[in-house]
Amino acid sequence: MNKKKYKARIIQSVFFVFIGFFLGVGAIWPGIVTDTGRKCFFKIIKDGSDGNVSLSTIFSITPNYLMKIKNAQNKYFKVLLVGDFCFRKF
Repeated sequence: MNKKKYKARIIQSVFFVFIGFFLGVGAIWPGIVTDTGRKCFFKIIKDGSDGNVSLSTIFSITPNYLMKIKNAQNKYFKVLLVGDFCFRKF
């Protein structure tokens, strides 16, 4: 009986962690649930993955975010800034 309680407690803890993670991401980036926000994000990531970015993608991003993305220290921060632009905009 004690082992069943332990497993149930672990499952309950994992469930609460996942729910908290998804609610946190949804609160920070509310546009992540919209189709336009995800399309924007994947378009920019796909276009910039080869190192060449098209002119239409550059014009779709505001100059303030372009400067932040250019000055980001690593790729992780660049992806966060692109997500921030796409998911807060829509």
